[in-house]
Amino acid sequence: MRTKGWQNVLAFTLVQHIKTKSFIIGTIITCVVLSAICVLTNMLPVWLGADEAIEDIVDSSDDTYKDFENIYVIDETALLIEEDFSEANELGAHMSKTDKDADSLVDELSLKETAEALVKITAANDENGNLLGYTAKIYYSEGSSSTSADSLSDLVHMLVDKRRMTMLGVSEEDYEKTLYYVDCTALKAGSKQVDMFTSMINYIVPLILPLVLFILIFAYGQTVAQSIATEKTSRVMELLLVSVRPLAIVIGKVLAMGIVSFAQVVLVSTVCTISFAVSAPFGFIGKMTSILANSDIMSSAGESAAQAGVSLDEIETAKAIGELFKNFTPLNIILILIIFILGFLFYSLIAALVGASVSRMEDLAMAMQPYSLMVVLGMYLAYFPVLFNAESLASGVVENNPVQVFSYYFPLSSPFALPGAIILGNLDIVQSLIATVILAAFVVLIAIVVSKVYEAIILHNGNRIKFGEILKMAMRK
Repeated sequence: MRTKGWQNVLAFTLVQHIKTKSFIIGTIITCVVLSAICVLTNMLPVWLGADEAIEDIVDSSDDTYKDFENIYVIDETALLIEEDFSEANELGAHMSKTDKDADSLVDELSLKETAEALVKITAANDENGNLLGYTAKIYYSEGSSSTSADSLSDLVHMLVDKRRMTMLGVSEEDYEKTLYYVDCTALKAGSKQVDMFTSMINYIVPLILPLVLFILIFAYGQTVAQSIATEKTSRVMELLLVSVRPLAIVIGKVLAMGIVSFAQVVLVSTVCTISFAVSAPFGFIGKMTSILANSDIMSSAGESAAQAGVSLDEIETAKAIGELFKNFTPLNIILILIIFILGFLFYSLIAALVGASVSRMEDLAMAMQPYSLMVVLGMYLAYFPVLFNAESLASGVVENNPVQVFSYYFPLSSPFALPGAIILGNLDIVQSLIATVILAAFVVLIAIVVSKVYEAIILHNGNRIKFGEILKMAMRK
């Protein structure tokens, strides 16, 4: 049989590769460096004071104007009345009118370490003196934060707007009704609407999953080519061919590198996950979780959502996450693993041909350029149609463009495009199976080409055989 002895080649290559110092040291260094990155990603924001920024972000959504010890108001329009100041004080704002000069008060605030602010309200008129609106400027002291000023701005806007509506005869009940929002969306007929969070998922998932496979193929495909080229140039290949057929050598080496690559990725991912999980309670994630859990704002927001049912963003986000995890079925997961394996075999078999086509190690880098271009082309052909589908992000319409559909079935790009499409539900199970079968057929086709050409080029010791010449040899065989 043409493949007899591939198990021996696999075992030999696996042992030889794993026990090398470069592999052991490289794996250790990779685990240490990526673990350090995971820990630093979690801890560094806390060391730099990002936990305080989180508090500001959380607080900025509600009533951080309470942080101001004094809020001075200069109302040149005489719009606000004592009732408005009483309402502000009931809400926790220490607000009062002042007769001080605005410029001198601003100068004082610029030197104060305490949290104080000045609100200056003026009228905006046209050239004929007709009222156009109101302008409120907020000056806050050195000891204040911009988030508190933004919160105060929202409070002043509410007070001015409410007083303006009241002066027009609008009751308080009717004023509350004017606060209802209007959501207007343009949606193409026959398409489904998605929220912004889902749109982000539609862009990120097709990048993350292909990126993992891209790293495996790009790194370990070159390792396959280098392994075969090394044994060929060192005459070890001639000894192997005495007892093992060329196709068995290819299969054994490709499978060995596949096992090594996936095992190394699993090991590195496990170490990084453990590092992140251990550091999470003491870092950014722990701080953020604690702040959100103990936040009165989040609690009150939850109560409002429960009572009024108006927390649409949270509902839509939960739906998006639910839709995403709904596609993590056992069948889809198995299918994605098969696609990853087929994609790795597809490109690794090509890399094996490249390694066999060189007679000197110095020529390997040049010979690998077409291979590298093929990998990059497949990766970008899978992702760029998604990246440039701007209509999905702008209008909430998700649709597959022709290039994107082509990438699902084209063997260079399908290993990169299919996993994301399956997870996002862009393909049904029948379409996914058809695309997988097409990819598997091309893997078999590449294996046949390898079996026809490999034996002829493996003992070639002349100039490097170009890719076009390899195709001609395959046609002649």
